[in-house]
Amino acid sequence: MTRPDQDIVDLRPELPQATTGRSGEVERFQNGIIRPIIKLQHELVIALVQKEKTFELGVLQAKNKSEYRNLAGIWLQKRPKIKNQLLGVVIAMMTIEELTGYHLHYTEYNKRILQIIVTRVADTLYIE
Repeated sequence: MTRPDQDIVDLRPELPQATTGRSGEVERFQNGIIRPIIKLQHELVIALVQKEKTFELGVLQAKNKSEYRNLAGIWLQKRPKIKNQLLGVVIAMMTIEELTGYHLHYTEYNKRILQIIVTRVADTLYIE
């Protein structure tokens, strides 16, 4: 059975490109592939984070959104299981060609994926 790569790409929302002609390869990949996938998978990402009972305890002491974001990032770094699940939610929506490009700089892409996810989680779940 072949993988329906074009169908996967067609599912992604269109986002305005924040890249310029001077943007590097990593930034173009982030804005052209990673961000649309994370937007598509937003509800699943939030559901995965919310199902973790320790998440609310990890961010409970946050006094503002910035601190909430920092505490959420620390919480995520200490939990490799959920961190890897969240990375998998994004990576699974890449085409074979994109996956090949991902592997060239996977450490940098993983860091960027997690930063974007932490920001989205804070923007969605933080209540003032």
